Amino acid sequence: MKLKEIFYLLGFKPKVKTYGHRIDRFQLDRDGEIEFANWEHPVCEPKSVTQANLDALRKFLKPGDTAIDIGAHVGDTTVPVALAVGSEGCVFGFEPNPSVFEILKVNARLNPEKMRIEALPYAASESACKLKFTYSDSGLCNGGEHKGVSRWRHAHAFEIEVDGLNAEKLLRDQYPEEIQKLRYVKTDAEGADLYVLRSIKGLIEEFRPYVRSEVYKHTSPEQRRELFQFFLNFGYSIFEYESSENFQGKRLGIDDVIHADHYDIFAVPPESE
Repeated sequence: MKLKEIFYLLGFKPKVKTYGHRIDRFQLDRDGEIEFANWEHPVCEPKSVTQANLDALRKFLKPGDTAIDIGAHVGDTTVPVALAVGSEGCVFGFEPNPSVFEILKVNARLNPEKMRIEALPYAASESACKLKFTYSDSGLCNGGEHKGVSRWRHAHAFEIEVDGLNAEKLLRDQYPEEIQKLRYVKTDAEGADLYVLRSIKGLIEEFRPYVRSEVYKHTSPEQRRELFQFFLNFGYSIFEYESSENFQGKRLGIDDVIHADHYDIFAVPPESE
């Protein structure tokens, strides 16, 4: 823990700050010019859209597919997925942090002839509720619910209240046609990924989408085993997410949960390897 984080946790912290955005343009070999709104928060590294990332996504996604991005942040994974499934497809981006949600909304409006993003300002939970999210800085860049983790361990001192709801119910009720084409789910929930996945269990059981999930650095071996077992119970194969250009890295078993401090897994549904 850094010295400034100790002061923040003790209550000596600056007020929450807001930052704007800029529109960057990327010229891709096959997909042409793509616009992306980068957040001008000083610790948020600029994001880019690459042809290699789109090509990797298209190994398991096709035009017209639906995807869910839970913990979408500014849209750095939402946008490439939306481009991969095209304007006839749809990506639902869930992001409860109001600061980054403003940037996600901008990205959802860009490239309208090439993609469709539905930006939703909620955390995924079992039912409608208020949740306390904590962040590491006054600009609310990095953080989340940190479910079950001591504040002195995650050291995130800036608190906000966000809205949670049952994402599965919302999508089934309001987007019944789109959800029938569900092909991919990504979760990035600061250790609450298993909780999130259980809240949309019905969608995973029915549609067997590919899933990328975060294995958070502060989760225990038992929590990691539970996350792995969630997928194994549905017949998934689990791989280490290697990079944006290669989703399916080393295959992992239940005994490999501690092979790295912090990493993502890529879960492949039965009969799709």
